[in-house]
Amino acid sequence: MLPTLDGFTLDLVPHCSSVPREGWTGAHRVRPLSEGGHAQARALVAAFGTDVDGVYSSPAVRCRQTVSPLAGAVGLAVTELPELDEAAGFGEPGEWTEGVYAPMGAAIGAAWAAGRVTRALAVMAREHPGGRVVACSHGDVIPVFLTLLSGMYDRPLPEVVGRGGWYRLRFATGTVTMAGHPGAGDLQQR
Repeated sequence: MLPTLDGFTLDLVPHCSSVPREGWTGAHRVRPLSEGGHAQARALVAAFGTDVDGVYSSPAVRCRQTVSPLAGAVGLAVTELPELDEAAGFGEPGEWTEGVYAPMGAAIGAAWAAGRVTRALAVMAREHPGGRVVACSHGDVIPVFLTLLSGMYDRPLPEVVGRGGWYRLRFATGTVTMAGHPGAGDLQQR
């Protein structure tokens, strides 16, 4: 399923600070970035530079808003990947997280989320072999994906980064290096 990842670099960005859930009355999917989050997104443009081959995002508005300034600066469209979307509390697939499986529900849901984001990795690597891609996802998906890669490649997990930061994953023959970059930092953690 996975194409060759040799030479592929993925800058994986947790969406920047968003308007707080508390008090937000609209649909969760359209909850936008906060003012501080927009500042963090603009700061990412300078941090990433122009050597970017693809820009991907979860369909959520706050994720698109996180990478849109970068996409505009490098002249690329933002490609939405549903596999980068939130894991909905690790509740999928329902029949495997209920009943006798309920005690393992969170682990099963996390494995499902990691599988989905691994499929996103395959899509991006096929589209940009040996290239550099920036992708934005969510705080419930990124940790399970990084943990999956840590186990697959027997590599240490990177340092946790806050909003405005990112994780750089560099793939080489049979290995991956993972590094956390604090970026613009936690202007308004959400």
